[in-house]
Amino acid sequence: MERNHTMMQFFEWHVDPDGKHWDRLKDSASELKAIGIDSVWIPPATKSSSPDDTGYSIYDLYDLGEFDQKGSVRTKYGTKDQLLAAIAACKEQGISVYADLVMNHKLAPMRKRSFRSLR
Repeated sequence: MERNHTMMQFFEWHVDPDGKHWDRLKDSASELKAIGIDSVWIPPATKSSSPDDTGYSIYDLYDLGEFDQKGSVRTKYGTKDQLLAAIAACKEQGISVYADLVMNHKLAPMRKRSFRSLR
């Protein structure tokens, strides 16, 4: 299959925090393919500081919307199952999915920690 080599950033800062973003991607996969998109860049899928957070204040790198933490099971974008369904729909259309992995942000700890420093 010949590829167009055109990637779409399938998010922006003000995506509705309704937990349905992955569903929108799944539902758009065939239309994206029809207009020549053959890869999508998706936002950080990991659990963040709150259900409405954009994904850049990471709480749990391994929670993709599967566990009840930080006030919700889902992330801003949806649940792990919704994410996997969206990826499967894209793959069916020959669309590659690239995740924005944010490995160096750890802004959402469970509690504040204090420590003593020595001179």
